[in-house]
Parts: sequence; structure tokens; C-alpha cells
Amino acid sequence: MSDSRLLLHARAAGRAFLLPLSELREVVPGAPVAPIPSGPPGIQGVVLHHGEFLPVLDWGVVGGDPDHAAPPTVLAVLRPRLGLPLEGVAGTVEAPEGGLNDSPAEDAWRPILAGLCQLEDQELPVLDADRLLALLHRLRKAR
Repeated sequence: MSDSRLLLHARAAGRAFLLPLSELREVVPGAPVAPIPSGPPGIQGVVLHHGEFLPVLDWGVVGGDPDHAAPPTVLAVLRPRLGLPLEGVAGTVEAPEGGLNDSPAEDAWRPILAGLCQLEDQELPVLDADRLLALLHRLRKAR
């Protein structure tokens, strides 16, 4: 099994999704997020991580479903130094050989997705960290 094909199966903002392990530094226990007054859009605040402040994503910026979301229990730390609060982690899976399918145009997460991955009987979105960061940069510039 190639490391480049391994995906973390997680849940956040009321939605199950996949995240390539190659974009992940680590998954750590959740910690209280300290808000930043007048902070950048899309960032709910920071946590202290290995002695440094780590910005934490506000899932609301990508159209999460707060009505069906559980409180975060863990934090996925991406390589580009961004924390993703997760409701849970189901484990890792291997991406199928066939590649990814296009996400529907009406999917609120489409701007941050690499595509959809067919795993057995379900199709799960695959988060693209570079697209997520690009969205956050666009939000900051539009501010």
C-alpha cells in the first residue's frame, strides 16, 4: 500500500470526508480554541501546538452543517500549518485505482475538494489542502 494513496476517513461540520495522509502532519486531541479579535475570515482562532500558535479553520466558511455537527474531539494538523477541528476519525483507507470523480456543482465544498472517491457503497469527498488554503487567502484579500 503506497503512502500517497492512503486517506484519513474523518468527519467534520456534519459531513464525512477523506484527507490524503500526505497533506497531514498529525492528528492530536482537541483543545480549546482561543478566538482572535478581528481575526482573518475562515479562522475561528488559534491553539497552542508544539509551542507555536496554530490557526484553526472555521468550517462555516466552507458551508458546513452546524445543525448536524458534533463538537470537535480531535484536531488534524495539516502540513501547511492549519488545524482542522474534527468530530471524529474512522481510520485510514486506500484510494481506489480508478481515481477521483468530479464533485457536483451544487456541493458547497466543491471549491476545496480534489474530487469524490468511491469507497464500497459510498462516494466521499476528498479534501484538497491547497484549495482550502487558496480559499482562505481569497477571503483575506476580499476583507
